[in-house]
Amino acid sequence: MSIWMRLWFALLIIADRLLGTHLVEREMNRLQRRIGYLEERADALRRQMRELDQLLHVVQVEMCVLCLRQRQLLRPDDWLRFTPSESAEEEKLLDVMIERLVKHGLSTVRVETMGENVYVYYLHPDWDAIVALLSAWRDKLDPVTIQWLDEVR
Repeated sequence: MSIWMRLWFALLIIADRLLGTHLVEREMNRLQRRIGYLEERADALRRQMRELDQLLHVVQVEMCVLCLRQRQLLRPDDWLRFTPSESAEEEKLLDVMIERLVKHGLSTVRVETMGENVYVYYLHPDWDAIVALLSAWRDKLDPVTIQWLDEVR
């Protein structure tokens, strides 16, 4: 409690004692109503933050799916094979896939050693889990992703 608030309550207590009023009680009720209102607002903001976190996760998964589809079109033979030592772009893409898919249980990754400090990563997406997640947020998805969902069903 701030010094000003303490002084205010001290004055209210003095007024209550001298004048026989109930100013402290009224002020406490007013503050409790204000706290209740602020708690309701905080709960609403927490709910909104949870929804936005979920939406952000879905958008990130959607981005990963679009990147994988692009890889499938460009490299149909080995589109789930990542060799970070080949390029910095490949390494960044693998990092994104691991962060967004593997860490959330939507994919697994297998690593093979090809030599000293040379590794090859094989991504194994759980397509059923990815489709289920994206389908739950269908109204928020890009039309290209919606078309892909319709194709895989």
